[in-house]
Amino acid sequence: MSGETKKRAGRPPKVKPANTSELRITIPTVTVEYIKQVAAIKGMEPGTLVREAVETHVSLGERLEKIEADMNEVRGLHSSILTSLDRIGEFIARRERDYRIALAGGDSQVADEVFADDVMDVRRDFPEYDDLPFEKGDR
Repeated sequence: MSGETKKRAGRPPKVKPANTSELRITIPTVTVEYIKQVAAIKGMEPGTLVREAVETHVSLGERLEKIEADMNEVRGLHSSILTSLDRIGEFIARRERDYRIALAGGDSQVADEVFADDVMDVRRDFPEYDDLPFEKGDR
């Protein structure tokens, strides 16, 4: 039999799909039994169940990383929006204060700028300007 090939009895070796490799792990017997039970319920081989579980975990891991990155971006945008709204609110408050001061001082040009057609109504509604939120000496 020197040049001849030995023939083996039994099942032929499994053909591995292209671009795959084998991985052997050692896990507790209890876990193996659990995997076998779940595989039986699902109607599949235990190895297939484990492979699908690993593939799903890897796939979900990539998705979760992307989702986390997107959430961090949204948090940053939310923070920027809040900062912008704060600045806009401060600007509006300063302009309102400046207009009220100008109106209290009788500056009709500012009143025309702010209220346009309603200037006469404002002058009639606030003749004393006593409700201004600052001291009279600050005017």
